[in-house]
Amino acid sequence: MTQRFFSSIPLISAAALALMVGGACKTVVLPGNDSGDETEGTGGTGNGGTDGGSSTGSDGEQGEANCGELSAQTVNILDKNCKQCHGADSAALGSINYITNLDALISNGKVVPGEPNNSAIYRRMAATMLPMPPEGQEPRPTEDDIRAVEQWIAECAGVTGCGENPWMTRTQVIDLIRNDLLNTQEISADARPFIRYFSLVHLYNYGWCDDQIEIYRHALSKLANSLSNEIKVVPPVPIDKDRLIFRIDIRDYDWDAPGRVLDPVSNTFVEEFRDTWELIADKDPYAIEFIGDSAEDVKQATNTKFFLLQADAFVEVAAQPPLYHDVLRIPATRFELEESFGINVDANIQEEIETNPNRVARAAFHESGVSENHRVIERHDFPNASNRVYWISYDFQSNAGPANVFVDPFNFVEDGSEIIYSLPNGLQGYMIVDNVGFRIDDAPIQIVQDKNAPDGVVRNGKSCMGCHNVGMINKEDDLRWEIDANLGEGDFDDNELDAIRALYPQRDDYNSLLALDADRFNLAVKAAGVPIGGDKEPIVTVFNAFDEDVEIRRAAAELWTTETTLREKLGQLSPDLDDLGKSQTGVRRDVFTAAYADAICQLKVGITKACK
Repeated sequence: MTQRFFSSIPLISAAALALMVGGACKTVVLPGNDSGDETEGTGGTGNGGTDGGSSTGSDGEQGEANCGELSAQTVNILDKNCKQCHGADSAALGSINYITNLDALISNGKVVPGEPNNSAIYRRMAATMLPMPPEGQEPRPTEDDIRAVEQWIAECAGVTGCGENPWMTRTQVIDLIRNDLLNTQEISADARPFIRYFSLVHLYNYGWCDDQIEIYRHALSKLANSLSNEIKVVPPVPIDKDRLIFRIDIRDYDWDAPGRVLDPVSNTFVEEFRDTWELIADKDPYAIEFIGDSAEDVKQATNTKFFLLQADAFVEVAAQPPLYHDVLRIPATRFELEESFGINVDANIQEEIETNPNRVARAAFHESGVSENHRVIERHDFPNASNRVYWISYDFQSNAGPANVFVDPFNFVEDGSEIIYSLPNGLQGYMIVDNVGFRIDDAPIQIVQDKNAPDGVVRNGKSCMGCHNVGMINKEDDLRWEIDANLGEGDFDDNELDAIRALYPQRDDYNSLLALDADRFNLAVKAAGVPIGGDKEPIVTVFNAFDEDVEIRRAAAELWTTETTLREKLGQLSPDLDDLGKSQTGVRRDVFTAAYADAICQLKVGITKACK
């Protein structure tokens, strides 16, 4: 077999959120709700956030603080201007390596709630001598940024965003699901075996406000529909007034089809499940089989032990390989994928050169934004599907010899490719392959980089979704433009020039194709109920936020118990969770994930694989 160039790079969990496309995106971690008995459902006792207007008015003056918005704005400011020296993944200066963790800034004395002038963070940002960041370093906080941090410290530091949320117990949640499933008229008895649910209740119990949770709703809808092989976009349906529990019909996403795990090396299926939902639940380390009379009724009606999944855990596990590949049933090679679409890339290119039917279009760039070397991207129409297209990039480790597309625009030798294709519902599927077309999980960082990922690795699924937040990215071709302007590097005869002009359209024509495909994608995003564009791509934002360290309030909410109960029972759980009772910043997410299933058993919340 031909030696593969691309090698799979192990996943490295992000310890801090990365910058999203167009700006800093950080989900703020506010103190959680430390009230609400698991069995009684007692109301919360937090201070609660204000419902006032934005933190600064249009004239730049400070107004009444909306603490949810102002806290998020403060994290964005620190993320953008300070994290390069004081982030969790950096070589920290002094003792500050938690600059975007607002709770840690308070607990370690860097922020004194209500006292900006006694808070080291604000004093250094506002200083005229020896400011932070140091003079000459970019980016720098603006005057509005500094005023926003000052107002957050003065009015919002230490204030729970929505601490008075009435606690929702798992019993209440399951009762809501049972009532929805058995008493909602549009759900027939025949449909019940296909009904499933997602929950964001843990964020609400943790003390988050509705506006903080909203991006999680968007991420859930966008990802579910981005993992669909059905023709319609179908947003999950909220079943409660706070829009924390969402119902789906797995038939809407083709998840009622058998779930199979493909080993890409042997190209054989190594695991099989009754349906794709069972596959998802099996690979989700946060999946719980709930117990109790109401839960038994739901399990019997839905014919599954796992009728409810935690939405952000689903995003984390399903937005990346291997589950991303298996849910979308992406084959082991690009050639099998193309064959399933009825696309023959080589034959299409030859036909385009010979007769120019305008079914293939190619562009080449000196710099692409994701690679330091040349890049070629190529578009193919789907046969018999006028609303679907297939894009493939050709990426290079150098610009020398057979990798120089500007010298040979036809017979270049790529080191790997990234593929984007239209899903039947208008959203996009993604694939990364090595130099001989075999599917891989990650692209080598020496060829392409993900500027939104802390480790820079382009990881299939979530990296592609983050980069293509608005669909295809408008990038103007260099090769055809240079040839038409007599600036090209190559020495081409008339036949070669004709072939280049057939395969490489002029910039305006190529940009029209990019815009057409982006419009189709954005219509599908809109149909999912997700805002178009913006500086926060929902799936990547939630994916990265989930990798943040887990402190005890968040841990309790995800374990369906209270902070008080969790503190009392920590001694019964894995020693790996001991730091939840000691540390202000908690434990690493991967540590919490590894201990989660056993903790659910010990706390008698439900049944997991770890229960004996």
